Amino acid sequence: MKKFIIFAIGLLLVFSLFFYNQVSMEHENEFGDKVFTIEAGQGIEDIAKKLKVEGFLSDTFWFKVYVLSSGKKASFFDGEFNLNTKMNIKQLVEAMTTRQAIDMIDEANITLLEGWTIEQMDHYLADTELFEQGELLKYSKKYNKKIHLYLLDRPSDATLEGYLYPDTYRIFKKSTIEEVAEKMLNNFDKKLTDEIRAEIRKQGKTVFEVVTLASIVEREMFGYENRRVVADIFLKRLEIGMALQSDATVNYVTKKGIAAPSYDDIEVDNLYNTYKYPGLPPGPISNPSIEAIKAVVYPAQTDYWYFLNTPDGDIIYGRNHDEHVANKFKYLK
Repeated sequence: MKKFIIFAIGLLLVFSLFFYNQVSMEHENEFGDKVFTIEAGQGIEDIAKKLKVEGFLSDTFWFKVYVLSSGKKASFFDGEFNLNTKMNIKQLVEAMTTRQAIDMIDEANITLLEGWTIEQMDHYLADTELFEQGELLKYSKKYNKKIHLYLLDRPSDATLEGYLYPDTYRIFKKSTIEEVAEKMLNNFDKKLTDEIRAEIRKQGKTVFEVVTLASIVEREMFGYENRRVVADIFLKRLEIGMALQSDATVNYVTKKGIAAPSYDDIEVDNLYNTYKYPGLPPGPISNPSIEAIKAVVYPAQTDYWYFLNTPDGDIIYGRNHDEHVANKFKYLK
């Protein structure tokens, strides 16, 4: 009996040392700072799984053991937490169970509109006086983290144009531009569902290609069904090597908003000018909504090749060039 007790005590000591090592050891994942969200009603099991998926844990077992043994199961707060993927289990739990981690006193709402460029977003954020002019632009140009898989197929010299999801966000007034950008990227990640990603792969496209075309569709057309038709038109043009002839891409160069480009505008020598250069432009021209992205992934099947918007806001489609010219003469004269 005495030997059994000594063995049991020894076993307990070994377990305790191993347990302490597991919860105190720095995590090896080097993704860096990330915003982690606990939704209302989420339990420890859900939180643990989410921490593993987002790169904060290698295994959920020791996290759950520590939470239960420390009596903090009911101490987790809902909300957003600025965490680092190298934090150990004790640090993670401490961050999510202390009121200091979710200080809600000094917050603000920011609303970034669908179809805005990064430059427009940057101007807006500067107008809130929470950030300096040019902060978002600068951060977007130097972004090279490998946290989000959907960013891996974008060219190495590309900015975050197209991926900063337009939405209303609640942020801390003391937030850094990195934290705000990460919140927007996380939102994009959620909107781009597994089903959409699988369909993109099935079609032999990249996320970058889809986002680039979606950014054009976003600026060219309104309404999901209308966008599906326009996406079909653009996709058919791309397939046969025909120029997209998108006014929105020309306006991206000239910065003339939504005005119809002039003859001189469509002659400008720039790779974003899709009147002059066939194929997709070098990258997205705006930050599109999930509606525009889905329109590109799930286009309508039509026999239209042309479209135009009338001054009254109507959309007129044409099956061939002659019909399109006739429509222009009829509706735009």
